[in-house]
Amino acid sequence: MRKLQALFLVVGLGALAWMVYRLGPQTLLDGILAIGWGFVLTCSAHLSALLLDSVTLRSCAGREGAPPYLHFARASIAGHGINESTPFGKVGEITKYTVLREKLPADRAAGALVAENICMFVVNCGLIALGAPIAFFVFDTRGPAAAMFWVASGVFLVAGAVGLLILRKGLGGWPFLLVRRAGLGRFRPSKARVDKWRSGWRKVEAAWQATAGDKKAREAAWLSAIGSRMCNVLETALILYFLGGQRILAASVLSLGGSQVVGWLFSFVPMGAGTAEGGAYVVFSAAGLPPNLGVLVEIGRKLRRVIFISLGVVVLGWDTFRAQRRAA
Repeated sequence: MRKLQALFLVVGLGALAWMVYRLGPQTLLDGILAIGWGFVLTCSAHLSALLLDSVTLRSCAGREGAPPYLHFARASIAGHGINESTPFGKVGEITKYTVLREKLPADRAAGALVAENICMFVVNCGLIALGAPIAFFVFDTRGPAAAMFWVASGVFLVAGAVGLLILRKGLGGWPFLLVRRAGLGRFRPSKARVDKWRSGWRKVEAAWQATAGDKKAREAAWLSAIGSRMCNVLETALILYFLGGQRILAASVLSLGGSQVVGWLFSFVPMGAGTAEGGAYVVFSAAGLPPNLGVLVEIGRKLRRVIFISLGVVVLGWDTFRAQRRAA
């Protein structure tokens, strides 16, 4: 675990340096000056979202024998920094796992992370599903653009329902059966290996489903997950406000939902270079909003991303230092 933490620390430092180089120090400075002192408020809103994510993670881990909240906060902040700086945005989940494993059994740490991710996925799908009604009723979007919003809303509404079902009932055995039958020749995994994977997954499922009976923990997980996204909406609304946007709340929900969809579709692009701005341009144009405003919002998010990658690296570096010191 200590070696993994050190590796992720190096990855985070390298990604931070690359992002600053990619954007350019002058671009970062100009963006901060454009938003002004409001940049502090946007970063505060994002930090609040991360702290609420930590509540979700702690709730999904169960209250019995759980470490203090601060341990989950460190895991969330460090993992978020690595997620923000690496392709696919999921390497940070391994970072969170290495931090949680210091205090929790393997199946319980993995179960908490899986449950938190599904919970956040469901909430994100709900946020994206609001896009079509907002575009139609608030911005009076019609024609092909309206159809695009309605299709996206319908797809993610169904996806969120599927995620909720998996969270409550579990994944079942069909993925493992599919893996067993989909292999070709020598690349086909043996039945014993697939059974081992399935057994390990059942332990993870059992770990998160054990907390499902705790009503208070379940309510805390959902409320904090929704609250986290509301803080992200607030962050976007603040950026729009300081950039002189209109219909700020509705535009913030559209912007955040569009950014989430583009992030999922192009997760292989490091730090959403170019894709985030292009997606924002399309979403704002379709809703009849100034497209350059959407691009500026994404630049504001990238500025914030640099700050939180730095924060994640600092937290992970401190955790790594403490772990190495204890080992010595």
